[in-house]
Amino acid sequence: MGDAALALGIIGLVLFFAFPLAMVLGVLALVFGGIGHARARRGEASNRGQALAGMICGGVALVLATLVLVLVVTMDGEETEGRQEESGYSATSAR
Repeated sequence: MGDAALALGIIGLVLFFAFPLAMVLGVLALVFGGIGHARARRGEASNRGQALAGMICGGVALVLATLVLVLVVTMDGEETEGRQEESGYSATSAR
């Protein structure tokens, strides 16, 4: 589970600009990292560090993807407002 968490976390970090995919990968990395970390504490696994690194990478990927999502939603609203203002100054309305 620690290996899977680390792999998903790294892939989520690399693809943070594809925010829906990065959010899913970040959540999966957090879940798998938590499971792997718990197994390592019980002595069932020996990759506690990889599970922890996967959780950290997954959390960072989730935060970055959320910031990109907020940026996209914010910029989309501003672009629509700008188009409405420009349409008010057309040649037909100047007559």
